[in-house]
Amino acid sequence: MPTDRHRAWLGRPAAAILAGGLAGIALLIFSLRDGGRTAPRIELGINGVPMALARDLLLPPYGWTLQVSFDPIPGSEASPELVVELREERTGMTIEVQDELRPGKGFATLTIPATLGMSEGLLAVRARARFADGTVAEDWRRLRIRPFQGGPPIGERQVVHFDFEIDRDGDGRVDFEQDLEQLGLVSPAHPELAKALASQIAERALARVVRAYDAPDDPNRTGLPRDPVAIRFRLTPALLESERPFTTRICVGGRDPAEPGSVGHVRFDARNARRASDECSDDEPAGLFTAELSAYRESALFREIMAPFDASLGGAPFGGDPARRDAVERAIAVFGDVLGTLMAHETGHALGLVAPGRPAVGLFGGERGEAYAHAVGPDGEPATEPSLMDPGRRFRFEELAGESPLGELRFRPLDYAYLRDRVVLQEPRD
Repeated sequence: MPTDRHRAWLGRPAAAILAGGLAGIALLIFSLRDGGRTAPRIELGINGVPMALARDLLLPPYGWTLQVSFDPIPGSEASPELVVELREERTGMTIEVQDELRPGKGFATLTIPATLGMSEGLLAVRARARFADGTVAEDWRRLRIRPFQGGPPIGERQVVHFDFEIDRDGDGRVDFEQDLEQLGLVSPAHPELAKALASQIAERALARVVRAYDAPDDPNRTGLPRDPVAIRFRLTPALLESERPFTTRICVGGRDPAEPGSVGHVRFDARNARRASDECSDDEPAGLFTAELSAYRESALFREIMAPFDASLGGAPFGGDPARRDAVERAIAVFGDVLGTLMAHETGHALGLVAPGRPAVGLFGGERGEAYAHAVGPDGEPATEPSLMDPGRRFRFEELAGESPLGELRFRPLDYAYLRDRVVLQEPRD
């Protein structure tokens, strides 16, 4: 019979603890034939990551997601009847789950709750699908469960403060406002306009960051309408004393004297160990350097939005003329989205993305050169599908603005799983 803790999760008579074990579990996918027809294939996945990439993951005792993907029968809209069996190999506890699977298009998701009380060790998983025509397909896997050492890296209290008020050169003016003047967007004769535009771009950029960490496309395929990362993003310092030990400050504006031409860099923080890091220090400059956005001036999109303000093209910096407001709004939107994408990328580094190496030590992050702590493929080569944590020099201005055919850049499902505390990273071995 189910224990009370299992009833709290399962909650239905159809889901019960089984007495038997799953002896001789093997890694295999097979289908049964019925009348000469082959049953559609099914495949297990973890956190929205295909098993080919997820097989070495370490998973926490709860919070991660299990997917059962399937190919429907040609000509049929009906989903198969799915059953998932979970068995702890150390304790022998075995649970059969059916009603708790959340349906999706071509897949179903199971989110592992804390009430299951899963313990460290190997977890054997079997998924079985019975289709409308009676054919059956199965997939079997072994997964590894391990608690976080010292708590999850992101948790619930992390705050990121984007400081747009930095004055690195000490001239008494905010760097970001001066950057807009130097880019030619606003006239130096109207510093009040520079302040107003800076505020609007900062708000637009913050909204872009929030979209990156609250992805509408559900990267980990939880089956939930929303699945945001548990981080608060702010343009103002933390007011509560309890928040300050968990606030990372990232400054925006000016230039990097150590790396001319760099639009931004923030220190990679493995497993988010420095939860109150300050990426603004003078001895080791870091942050976003918006004075260097002119590095993208050869971009067609950059030229488009700056043409009304570029004297060489017959334009002039904005001085308050209401007739030019549409051009200004367009520039605010594009620069805001570009800057927000860069802010989301650099924040990822400050939170531990992308841990170098293969799972369970890394997250398929590069280990040297420009690829260090950036997204690469399992073979160590650049990933074929662009993502938010690619090496910065790979980004085009249009991609940063979200105006390429792929739309806005997103975190890879594996990176998003890390940000949602759905994978465990261990110390690398010497």
